[in-house]
Amino acid sequence: MSHSIKIHNIGNYMLRNYLLETTQGWIALDSGYAGGFEAYKKRLAKLTPLDQLKFVFLTHSHNDHAGFLAELLAESGARLVAHENSIPRLASGVNVMPDGTGFTSRMGVAMHGMMKHSSYPPVMPDENAIILKSETDQPFLVAGLPIRIVFLPGHTADSIGLFLEETRELLCGDAAGNAIIAPARQAVLMEDARAFAESWDKIIALNPSRIYPSHGNPFPVGDLMKFRSRLDHLTLFYPKKD
Repeated sequence: MSHSIKIHNIGNYMLRNYLLETTQGWIALDSGYAGGFEAYKKRLAKLTPLDQLKFVFLTHSHNDHAGFLAELLAESGARLVAHENSIPRLASGVNVMPDGTGFTSRMGVAMHGMMKHSSYPPVMPDENAIILKSETDQPFLVAGLPIRIVFLPGHTADSIGLFLEETRELLCGDAAGNAIIAPARQAVLMEDARAFAESWDKIIALNPSRIYPSHGNPFPVGDLMKFRSRLDHLTLFYPKKD
């Protein structure tokens, strides 16, 4: 039986807002920057009513992905699906950047101050939230949807993505990128560069038919294969300590 899951995007080139249309309702990936909820609702209404969102899947807890997450969950009644490492970060309402976090370009370092001082309404998951402790937690597969959750740490410790098993499409969050701020498909920021490289190895092994990043245009897995060796000799740039 084909489930014919359809990928929609109501965001833009710099920040995608993906939605999955499934036989069991709609799944939203992330939200967007704080203050963007009203515009998001208008774009969403062209596809489906807000109450048809059944899940909001959080790829990670940065402010461009969780900015209006609290509002989206409250108004839609959707269930949050998030990595367990996201929970304390969401509760803080700030971009957590652990010691050792580096940037892949000098331009990225320049963004550090803005990111560090960006905040969003804290999110406290309710009793219906699905908190993922390991890749053995597969709520969509259990529900009969061919959607596999993939842990992709490196950009952040809580980075996760969705692999559509029938079409082999991967929605990777910020585990890879294809915007001007993402040279050679890398994320602009890495909490753990070795884990980031290992996540690329994991993606390459999955051999997805198409990769959908949160920033920039979809691209083939061959791009990661082409640029993978650069991660072994990566020079990260670090912000000056306060």
